[in-house]
Amino acid sequence: MSDSIKIIENGFVFTGDRQNRAGKLSVIIQNGRIIEIGRRADALKATYSDAEVIDAAGKIILPGFVDAHHTGESFILRYLTSGQPMSQWNKNPIISWAFNYLRKEATFQEFLSLYRLSYYAALKSGVTTVAEYGIDTLEHSFTASLEAMRQTNQRGFIGLHNGDQIDAARKLHESSIHFALVIADEENLTTYNLQSSIRSAHELKWPIILHLGRTRQAFNIVKKNFNKSIAQLYAEYRAMDSPVHLIHLSCFEEGDFEIIAKSNVPIIYSPSAILQNGTEIPPFEELLKHKITLALGTDWGVARPLENIRSYCSILKTLGLLHEQAYGLLALQTRNGACALGLDAEIGTIETGKKADLVFLDLSEFRMNSILADDNAERILEVVLQESASQQVSDVMINGEFYVREGHVLTYSEEDLAREGQTIFEKLLSFHEQQTTAVPLPVTILQFSAQQKNESKYFADDTIVEEGFKIVRKERTVSTLKEKNTASHETAKELPKNIKTIFGDDEA
Repeated sequence: MSDSIKIIENGFVFTGDRQNRAGKLSVIIQNGRIIEIGRRADALKATYSDAEVIDAAGKIILPGFVDAHHTGESFILRYLTSGQPMSQWNKNPIISWAFNYLRKEATFQEFLSLYRLSYYAALKSGVTTVAEYGIDTLEHSFTASLEAMRQTNQRGFIGLHNGDQIDAARKLHESSIHFALVIADEENLTTYNLQSSIRSAHELKWPIILHLGRTRQAFNIVKKNFNKSIAQLYAEYRAMDSPVHLIHLSCFEEGDFEIIAKSNVPIIYSPSAILQNGTEIPPFEELLKHKITLALGTDWGVARPLENIRSYCSILKTLGLLHEQAYGLLALQTRNGACALGLDAEIGTIETGKKADLVFLDLSEFRMNSILADDNAERILEVVLQESASQQVSDVMINGEFYVREGHVLTYSEEDLAREGQTIFEKLLSFHEQQTTAVPLPVTILQFSAQQKNESKYFADDTIVEEGFKIVRKERTVSTLKEKNTASHETAKELPKNIKTIFGDDEA
């Protein structure tokens, strides 16, 4: 990382901090961190005479977006699940086959393609920190998500689902990529593996991903097996005494809101996914009444933080509820997300001492440019959150370095990403056709597949990097990423199929 100084001037900055500072502020960056914020650009340039000056005229500058819950493989799978409620996915043969293929047969390179597509799509939408939920396979999904995150230079978390993934992660020492333990799902949750997960998290000093209670059916399974609600279960086992990522909890009983409020743990929701997948709508009125902090993530599909905020507002409007003011809405995908992941000391706001993760929205086009003439900062932000979209993200900076510039990813060919996306999707379709000829493909899927052969812009929001995976690597910069070799690496041999390891449980 360069120790040179950068001054960003003429942009309209929303710091996202608790003081809601905003305005024509200059931001000074050195060694990947913000060292000063001021209004007088000329004075700052005189102080830092050798600084690189970046003109952000006509642009809104926001803290880097935090995607607090992400599912990388859904970037492609969303084309199969689109328009179908999540409760019906297991009844669709194409969807069921695709899930089984990923869990049992997909190669490292296929997983790498999936995660790389997803993370670069998120990066182009302004996501600088991503919390990957992961998938429970022996090894490929974990190593692929790790390599993809390294390639995009995003910081974040990777969820670990079994002992093999934990063993691999324990050997790594990543500066910007962290790990979290995923507890078993509702149907497989037992007292033993819950206690084992909590104990392992304590020993490793890693967070726990609490992913229960997304649907009423899932809630009822826990209620039946443990004779208590999910919130009561968490409290009894003191799961929230340690750092946790509390995700999806949508079903509550009397007294549960007080349990969550007392824990001071933010709940992570995915409004766009709730609307797309037809899952349980959380009791937002009670959550807001009890002043429970909310953060947002993608969960399923493409990470689009600005659109996700609007989906949240749409749900509240449908429920007859008022949403937060503009600054509170911005916090859902920035400060609150950082807090939910335990990274709020480093990211989530534009403040002195924090990492220089910044998102630039280009409002130079006349349809939105006029709002910049307003002298009311909150009104500007309100319009930005109501009307701007991921396409307005022009530049993305992580640790003071640009990884998206003027709408283009700098570290990988977007044309290659488009081809890779089409290849993996067509492969999933063709594999299904080979495996089951008795079930015809939906007409819409066939039409999409044929259309993609002639259209390369469908995946234009997403990008790629090169092949390969290394457990240990030297620190990379934008320049070294461009020059990186594409030598392939052998993936680790899979364990025998009759062996399964789950957080210390060895079952033959």
